[in-house]
Amino acid sequence: MKLLIDRKRKAAGILIGLGVIAAGIWLAAGSRLPESVDYPVRGFSNMCAYEGKVYGGVNAPYGEPIVHNSSIFTIQDDRIYYVDKTLEAFESRTDELLSIKCSAMDGSGEQILARDVFLAGAGYEKLIGDKLFFAYGYDDNHRMQYAYVDRLTKERKEIPTDRIETIIGYDGNYLYYRGYDAKKEVNMAGRIYLKNGKDETLFTFPAMDNEEGYLDCLSFKSGRIYCLALADAADSYDYRTYVYKIQIRSAQNGRVEKELPYSLTGSANYSLLVNDGEILASAAGEIIAIPASGEGGIRRITKMNPGEYWGILHFIPGDGYLYYEAIAEVDEETGMNDYFYRVPVTGGEAELLRAWYTV
Repeated sequence: MKLLIDRKRKAAGILIGLGVIAAGIWLAAGSRLPESVDYPVRGFSNMCAYEGKVYGGVNAPYGEPIVHNSSIFTIQDDRIYYVDKTLEAFESRTDELLSIKCSAMDGSGEQILARDVFLAGAGYEKLIGDKLFFAYGYDDNHRMQYAYVDRLTKERKEIPTDRIETIIGYDGNYLYYRGYDAKKEVNMAGRIYLKNGKDETLFTFPAMDNEEGYLDCLSFKSGRIYCLALADAADSYDYRTYVYKIQIRSAQNGRVEKELPYSLTGSANYSLLVNDGEILASAAGEIIAIPASGEGGIRRITKMNPGEYWGILHFIPGDGYLYYEAIAEVDEETGMNDYFYRVPVTGGEAELLRAWYTV
């Protein structure tokens, strides 16, 4: 009898153990995050690259005009997302709350997505996947507050953190951002799990932009954060003498996976683009392409003109061209100092599309 009871106890124990293992497997499977998605980040401005074309709003330097009277817009899935506002310069922006609307490309089917957009056109608005992110005001410590609207369900939610300065990406699970930690007084990059609002620090870097290790141009793509790290600021009063390195960091833990063996001098801190295994940047009077693998040499796309000291890379629409802006010394004859170009991505001579004066 005792032997029978022991066998039954052992069998029951095995069944309980199997049940615990099965429950653990079920819980683990249930707690897995959905697969991340490599959504393109679409900022709002007076120009937009979409499906091989460049579209322009009011006051745009170039592009096919959109149907709306707006200089703050973007395009996704054959719909225009825009603000009923035209702006000529940063100084003309107001702190009034504005609305972001969307419509078909011909202007039909207009809908309002958000009604409380703060400082529209200043770079806070980002359309990423099914989420429209935007700023809606300052908190009591003058820190920017962010919210998002699901563009399909129209549900609006506020993001519970005061550390966001610039949103750099969203993968369907996490929102990635560049920010500032006021308690520790450091710049940082972080991510927020949108389902529960958990805010994590991925890495920190110096607060001053002339300190070695300061990071510029943080860009999220395919689970990695690309950034320019200041390697040398011999002359702390002239950004054109600064030397940068390109770092590729994990978006999961913030660690540096790779620092590319190239030094970029000059205006590199203004922008970079990641495209087809290359990182495009402006440095030392040239527009260049660097292999993201770190293997191989730098490819020169074009040489900037004399007097042009800052290059700002805008976009690669898919029409074979890279579009970029060059800021230069004021031309005494024309009074111009800002130039908008396009150049074949494969390299060649840049084509001037428009020139104007910027204060």
